[in-house]
Order: sequence, then structure tokens, then C-alpha cells
Amino acid sequence: MTLLNDAEENQPLRLGKVSREVLERSVFPYLPLTNTPRLDGGVIRCKDGVVIAHNPSIGVPLGSLGFFAFYYAASNVAARFARPQHLVTGLYLPVGSDEKDLKTIARGLGDEARRYGVTVVAGHTATYSGITAPFVMATCLGESVVTPADPAPGDAVYIVGEIGGEAIWLKGVSLCASGDEWKSFTPLPIILRLQGVDGVTLIHDISEGEGKRALLEVSEVLGVRLDLTTYDVRLAEGVLSLGEDPLRLPTYGALVVLSSSGEAVEASCEAFDVPCSKIGVVEEGEGLVVNGETVGHLDRVGLDRLYGTFRDQ
Repeated sequence: MTLLNDAEENQPLRLGKVSREVLERSVFPYLPLTNTPRLDGGVIRCKDGVVIAHNPSIGVPLGSLGFFAFYYAASNVAARFARPQHLVTGLYLPVGSDEKDLKTIARGLGDEARRYGVTVVAGHTATYSGITAPFVMATCLGESVVTPADPAPGDAVYIVGEIGGEAIWLKGVSLCASGDEWKSFTPLPIILRLQGVDGVTLIHDISEGEGKRALLEVSEVLGVRLDLTTYDVRLAEGVLSLGEDPLRLPTYGALVVLSSSGEAVEASCEAFDVPCSKIGVVEEGEGLVVNGETVGHLDRVGLDRLYGTFRDQ
């Protein structure tokens, strides 16, 4: 691996596609590449039952950008009962960004991909006018490992994981507090474990919003009624001090899980030391019902709007 000297690290990146020299110095060494990148695209062999997910990572501090890029896409693939295997990545920065910024992003993404044996098969890296903050686009591919039964009335509704940890982190970063709490915001390990648990019919990660929004999405997409009877969920430390409905707070890392065998889900989470809270049941009909009241459209909450306001913290 070629180490950057101070002059190279602080060298502004030029407009357009990053040169091969920069890629070989600040990107390729940090990514788990399938093969040496060639022209135009990568080649992989796919079997039946390939699951694909595509996600952006944008508006978070630079040091966490690659981390979230990997987990947003890989966790979505895993939530569809597949094993993440390959990534296609796009790393985009404002004109004039330092090369060390590119290295930081590539290293963060590559470290997490290696952790799960996921390889990068293709990508694009460039700086363009009009980009005001770095961002990463990631497409993950994986092979299906389980075909679950369809969710049905009578299935238990669970929140797996803590609620509100992401909100606490966002609040801290907005006040210029430093911390690496975000390193725990990944649902991927428990998703991979739940894939093989008898009775699990749906896994949905809570992202791009809050728990209540994720539950509403499940109801709308499946065309079923989710009847919530309790708010008894595990809260991250400090959540109550925010003065908001916990299920309306940013909560990446937690899951909505439906299961026809609640005991199996609870036992699996307990073995993995992950909180698991039964909050309701799937019923005939449609809509999200909380304590007898139907929940309609949900706007983004104030803390969620903090995304995009961070630069290089």
C-alpha cells in the first residue's frame, strides 16, 4: 500500500473522474475488490434469487459516510432474506476536496465490507460542480438464502433493537459534540441471525425516518392492519430528555419484525443480547392503529432534518 505524504493528502481533487493514480493510492487499497478494476464495468456470476438494494449515504459526518453507505445497502439486501455478497459503489465529492477525504470514505466502506466478506465489483469516483458535500451511492447484491412465508393475521409485531439512539447522536453532533456512537447503528448482524429463525415472515430496517413511519410502511406495502397495543420498547439512554414520541425519533439500527412464532424470535434475540419488544399484532384490514387510533401521513421530525447539515465533523 502506498502511503500518502502530507502534500498528496492535501492535494485538491480535480473536476471529473478521479485519475487512476489517485484511485490506486487512495481508494483501491481500502476496498475488498473482486478483481483489479478494468474499464466500464465489473463482471460477476449470479444464481437464481438475486436480491438488489440501492441506497445513498449523504449528509452525515465524513468519517461515518462509508460506514453508512455499506450498511444501508447491505442491510436492505439481508432484510429480504439474502446474504450480501457484492457492492457497486459511487464516491462523489465537491470539486477541490482533499484526497485524504476520499481515502477516509473508502477506508470506512471497505472496513465494513470486509467484515462480512462482501466484495466491490465496480464503481465510479469523481468530483463534480454542483456537489456541495461528499456522498456515496451503494448498490448491494446478494443471493437469497430463505423464502419466508407471507405475513398473515395473527403474526406478532416486534421492535428489535433500541429506539432513539440515532436521535441522541444527531442531537450531539448538531451541538458539535464528537463521538463514535454511530458505529453501533447497524442492524445487519441481528438480521442475518433472524433469517434462519422459524416463523419470521418480515424484516424491515428502520431507516429514513422513525419507528412509527417504518410500521406505517409495512402496513401500506403489505395491505394489512398493524394493531399496536403497547409502547413498551427499549429506549436508548437519554431519549426521554428529547421530549418527543420515541417512535417518532430517528432510529437506524432497529428493526420491525413480523413473526408467527414469537417465542423463537425472542429466544434468538436474547441469545444475541439484542432487545426485543412485542408491541402488537397483524390483523385483517389495513392501516396502522395505535391504541385504537389510526395513524395517517407522518411528516419528518425536526431531528431527522439535521441530516445534511454536517460537513467534516
